[in-house]
Amino acid sequence: MSVTPTKIAAAHKELRREHGGLQNDYFGLVFLEEEYHVSRDQAIQQVAFGDQDSGIDGFHLDKRSVLLFIFKYGRNQDMFRDSYQMLLGGGVEQLFGDGPAQDPLLKRLRNKLQADKNAVDKVVFQFVFLGDPEEAERSTVLDKLREDLENKQYLINHFFGGRPVTMVVQYRSVTGRTSEAHEHRTRQFELELGNVLDATGPSGENMHVGFMRLWDLYQMHKAMGDRFFERNIRYGMPENSPANQAMDKAFKQILVDGALDASRFLFDHNGVTFSCERFAPTLTGKVQILEPRLLNGAQTIATISRFLARYDGHADINRIKDRLKRIRVMARVVSDATDEFVVGVTINNNRQTPIQPWNLRANDMIQLQLQDRFRTLGIFYERQERSFEAHTPEELEELGIVENKAIGLLKLAQTFLASEGEIDKMRSMRTAFQEDRIYEMMFSASRLNADPRHIVLCYKVQERLGRITREIVERGVHKYAFLPKARLLLFALMCQAILNDPDLERWAEDHGTDMVVSADYARMLYDRASAKCRPVISELIALPQYAPKVAEERFDFLRTHAAWKHAMTIANERHGWGMKRLR
Repeated sequence: MSVTPTKIAAAHKELRREHGGLQNDYFGLVFLEEEYHVSRDQAIQQVAFGDQDSGIDGFHLDKRSVLLFIFKYGRNQDMFRDSYQMLLGGGVEQLFGDGPAQDPLLKRLRNKLQADKNAVDKVVFQFVFLGDPEEAERSTVLDKLREDLENKQYLINHFFGGRPVTMVVQYRSVTGRTSEAHEHRTRQFELELGNVLDATGPSGENMHVGFMRLWDLYQMHKAMGDRFFERNIRYGMPENSPANQAMDKAFKQILVDGALDASRFLFDHNGVTFSCERFAPTLTGKVQILEPRLLNGAQTIATISRFLARYDGHADINRIKDRLKRIRVMARVVSDATDEFVVGVTINNNRQTPIQPWNLRANDMIQLQLQDRFRTLGIFYERQERSFEAHTPEELEELGIVENKAIGLLKLAQTFLASEGEIDKMRSMRTAFQEDRIYEMMFSASRLNADPRHIVLCYKVQERLGRITREIVERGVHKYAFLPKARLLLFALMCQAILNDPDLERWAEDHGTDMVVSADYARMLYDRASAKCRPVISELIALPQYAPKVAEERFDFLRTHAAWKHAMTIANERHGWGMKRLR
């Protein structure tokens, strides 16, 4: 038996008068009938028809498991994003929280579960669609949302009386293929923080301050891996940075040489900050934290991890670890806070190391979506500073990355601005990222509609822009001596030369799927710059409104959007170019 469009249409035709909904809403009903052999009458009670705001479209009790279905009758895994957000925005709380469920479907399920809570050992969120589960598994956007969903497991455990219940997230195709089943148990740790000081924030957020062992922080990261860093806006500073070198020196003096007392480190260190889903004192005087996420302190963890790896075979390694357990750092733990509040804390706790405005945008949803788009080409999008080099070759291969060079967030923003002639904004990228209006123009959702190969073609212009400029100047030292001042304008015109080229699709296929600037592509860039862009700029500077400025060697006008518009008028008359956008 299988789920077919004919069966879905037949179910809709038979039941729409009584239950309403669109034809696609009956996908879940037929799925339950075909895959789990649920009777029609029973399946009607286990699925939702029409709009609902919980994110859960159906359920089924299978032995000791609760299956929660999210149905999408389509091939694109991006359709699951809205469902995830509904689950995170209150759907999980409706089903497993302390308050009553409002959604009729969840109300029925909640009543069933409350009747015998001990009969459930596993809660499975199964995302069912027509597409490829492996593609859904590799999605950066869905991976982030899945981790956010898994952070809600403490609600499930609480609902079932505090006992640990396994939580599983899985993608499934109607063809029978499934992704890896992500089994998740709430990460919880018991820490010694000493006498904890508490403070309350403006909307009920809580901060708990104490002194924790550096060893415990190291163990938290060891247990959770990169998941511990998921709220961070970067992956840490280079190993040879002054701060990391100073810290490494201190570790050697304390842990290996024994020349410095372990208690000194607490006074010299700024401390760490992390958030958690729940913070609770225990009867033993320790505190229990659930699902911690590091907000500040990545450098400390990275440095101590490298240090221990370097001394792993040292004859005195056990003494080194014993000394490490005596080092304490000040810890600030944030609980009962929204994601938005935590993001603000993360930003403000990372200001002691210079931070650029583009770093603060690294975890925006559009950035995650762009990472997915470039991944389809096998190219890594480095939205988080230093994240590319932080991944091992094996991890990159698992993500489907085949290119050994990444696309950077800042350079991508410059490419988007150049492609639309916003060269005045390119002169201050800090402002471009700080002002919401400009940032939203640079990274609007419409960028996802652009062919990523076209973006790559324009992006790679930057790799040869300096050389192209020099080669044109060398052709006429006096005539084109001003050209370095028109570098941004040349970049913008080069993007239009590419996007207006009649051979665009051939260039996209041959050169838009990798990060290599081949000799063939470099030659094409120079040819377009010399034959198409150079004459446009030459005619531009001869315009009556600009000629006097050129005579006085004042070339600031070449960095304005107005000059770009005049240049495009010339390009239209000369080459028939129209304005092409990477949207």
